[in-house]
Amino acid sequence: MPTVYLHIGAPKTATSTLQRVLARNHRQLLKSGILYPKDCRSGDAHHTLACDLIETHQEIRMPDLWYGSLPRQQSWELLLREIQAHRNGLKSVILSTELLFGQNYRLELMLKEIKSRLEGFDIKVVAYLRRQDQLYSSFYNQDVKGTRQWATSAYEFYETHQLLRLDYYIVVQAWSRAFGKNNVLLRPFEKEQWPEGSIIADFCATTKIPQLKGRYRDQNESIGSTQLYMKRCLNRVGFPKGKNDEVIALVQEMIPEKPAKGLLYVNKSLYRKYRAYWEAINNRLSREYLDARPLFEHPIPDPEDVELHEVNLEDMAVFTGNCLNVLGKSSYAAYRPLFAKAVLLAAIELHFWEKLPEYARHTLQEWLATSKQSFAEQTDQDSREE
Repeated sequence: MPTVYLHIGAPKTATSTLQRVLARNHRQLLKSGILYPKDCRSGDAHHTLACDLIETHQEIRMPDLWYGSLPRQQSWELLLREIQAHRNGLKSVILSTELLFGQNYRLELMLKEIKSRLEGFDIKVVAYLRRQDQLYSSFYNQDVKGTRQWATSAYEFYETHQLLRLDYYIVVQAWSRAFGKNNVLLRPFEKEQWPEGSIIADFCATTKIPQLKGRYRDQNESIGSTQLYMKRCLNRVGFPKGKNDEVIALVQEMIPEKPAKGLLYVNKSLYRKYRAYWEAINNRLSREYLDARPLFEHPIPDPEDVELHEVNLEDMAVFTGNCLNVLGKSSYAAYRPLFAKAVLLAAIELHFWEKLPEYARHTLQEWLATSKQSFAEQTDQDSREE
């Protein structure tokens, strides 16, 4: 029987890149006896396999977007039929969905069904782990920037985010109990440990498939410090998710910045507590799964070595001035109340309202008093229509 490599992510470890490369090389891989199934694939990934399990065992209806045109509760049958159709000369099957990594509710039942569905196959679980401080920083920046429109503190974000609250060790243990410790292949999301610094090369070596060509690119580039703060203020005011890309583009035009990487979004005392917790997890994984080799070559940095996320008042003055210039164009009039409220919110929090020029305060107040329908009201309307 062929070996099934079940790639479970984790999220934020180039999963989309790997899935895209595998999907594009479907025919080439098949010639070498490797199947990257397509009949149960929506897009480039096998998310429907995870969705069917979640709907069955957690009794949660998954969003239609994960299925595309595929029917619900048929993915595993489609998979097995496709494997059977290519059984002659088949060496391995690769399945990839990061939706499985973040599951903990009734996980044992889900893993039991996977074992039952793939009975007789040699199952290997491939999991890439990203250093926790980097994962935290990346997720927070992404969720403020993106359509999730996170609007409150980084502390609340950490305390309520399912993936950030997961203990890597507990997750790995659950999969180990189901499939055997030696069948869980842990890989670091750290380019220094990849062949030629390529995660694609590392994945191919881990799954024992021919080397594939491709490049990893971060599809969710971070936004800069001031951009992040202002986007969070805009999120707090509220606007339709369908306008998110346009709002981000305006923010980036108003204050061009380099992407913020690895910033400290909580106070140092709290970060120190998180760091101790993360290090204990990583050390345990090192001892029990990696023959005492460190999971990451680069340790989680001390609080003193991490740049704190701060907003410069001079940058806020630049943003406000550019905001008035950009939105002064009649084509952007609909955005004026939204940005005026966000700037006012920032001015109250950072105590710079009185430092703004009189014309700027006057213009912002005029925009606040505009009779145009606000984006907050449009958001409510959009929700009702949905």
